[in-house]
Amino acid sequence: MGKKIFVSYKYADDNVAFLDDYNHLGLYSTARNYVDYLQDKKFSGDDLNKAENDNEDLSQFKDDTIKSKLRDKIWDSSITLVLISPNMQDPLKKEEDQWIPWEVSYSLRTETRNSQRSLPNGMIAVVLPDKSSSYSYFITHQNLTDDDGQTHNVRIINTDNTFEIIGNNMFNQKKPDYDIMQGQKVYHGECSYIITVSWEDFINDTDTYIDRATDLKENRIDEYDLQKKLK
Repeated sequence: MGKKIFVSYKYADDNVAFLDDYNHLGLYSTARNYVDYLQDKKFSGDDLNKAENDNEDLSQFKDDTIKSKLRDKIWDSSITLVLISPNMQDPLKKEEDQWIPWEVSYSLRTETRNSQRSLPNGMIAVVLPDKSSSYSYFITHQNLTDDDGQTHNVRIINTDNTFEIIGNNMFNQKKPDYDIMQGQKVYHGECSYIITVSWEDFINDTDTYIDRATDLKENRIDEYDLQKKLK
């Protein structure tokens, strides 16, 4: 594959589908088990750089401290995978006091280090199935009818069910191609800088999604309004 991948995820989220051969004593799986699967099955050697346990309290950290913790992990990667899971957000903490938003923020920034410049990463949101093996907490489908009476099965991304910095980097193409169907915008093409894909589709065609994210990063990044910092 030849790409350096950084994976951002909620380490201990166990509200995910049971993953054969990657679980805790045959009882349950966590988001970390899915990362282990990727390491073993989809990436080789040091191509994949895992974020570590995310239970460290960030509320007392200054930006420079967080930056120092993330710089080496994200610096030489070119693609960031964000594993979307049902309990990735801690509702009792501010967004800036949780690891994933910072990892996304630094993945999107341009950084200079030792006179070398690191450009924003390509970004893919990989949606994990919940315990009932459903993606509907984040991805749903709806039949909508266009002006010609044709019915289309439209994918709906529930961006409100994730961190603001992730949602704001979806549907953020400056000049998107879209139709209006039954009063709703239906987007076409690469309308989001952060590409969204289900776990099943990603593992079945990993290279295609990596290539799509790489193309946006290398050739089309100016087409998007990127939110790079936490608000």
